[in-house]
Amino acid sequence: MRSRFWRIWVISLLGAAVVMPGWSPGQSTPKESPRPPKPIEPPHKPAQQGFRFTVPIGFNLLENGKYRYNTMVTMPDGSVFNYNGAQRVSGGTLSIGAAATPGGALRRVTVGVDLNFGGLDTWTQPIIPPGSVTPFSQTNLNTEVAERSLSGSGRGPFVSPYIEHDLGSVLENRVRLGYQYFQTTQSSSGLFAADQSGSVQAKYSVKFSQASHMIRVSAHNDTWLDETGTDQVPPKRRFGFFQQAGVLIGTDGTFIIFVGGGPAWIF
Repeated sequence: MRSRFWRIWVISLLGAAVVMPGWSPGQSTPKESPRPPKPIEPPHKPAQQGFRFTVPIGFNLLENGKYRYNTMVTMPDGSVFNYNGAQRVSGGTLSIGAAATPGGALRRVTVGVDLNFGGLDTWTQPIIPPGSVTPFSQTNLNTEVAERSLSGSGRGPFVSPYIEHDLGSVLENRVRLGYQYFQTTQSSSGLFAADQSGSVQAKYSVKFSQASHMIRVSAHNDTWLDETGTDQVPPKRRFGFFQQAGVLIGTDGTFIIFVGGGPAWIF
């Protein structure tokens, strides 16, 4: 009995000797080291400060422009002839305008207006429908109207308003999508030689008109005179210059390419 007791006691001591070296009363479970805090990112730099005002100056190239004409000819005997038709032709205008972009919630919306000088090259087209038989010389009439049109007679500046919205930036250029209304009129009147000899004079009056609702797509880039780093907030008042280019696509098939630029202010 005693030998059995001693054997159990010896086995217990040997087991404790194996377990004890790996254990210490003061030892505790290691704690994980705290993670470093995430760096605080600087606030986004405002896309624009305050109210933006620009004065665009540029050139418009018109292609496939559609216009309508109304021609009235009064012969010496008092008889009157009226003709109506439509033509497509190219042209161009010089423009100067003004555009404003509010700040705050409306900073992506731009409203502007262009004052255009020029128009479609209507003088290159006849003003009598093809195939019409007339009691007067169509050649003399077309020549007279073309000469007056080339001298600028009856053609004045016209206004073209637009509105557009910023879609985002591509290659540091702001891309905008909007709407523009394009309308122009022109008139010419006078006397022309109704026959080939030139002995008979007749009166004429011609009115040209063009109107189109247009989709406007444009790209803009700014160059400011103040030196502001990319990580700095720009001043509230700024002055610089902008460049723009884009296209207008009309509901009547008219296609316009425009380029320009000018001074820009932010208040």
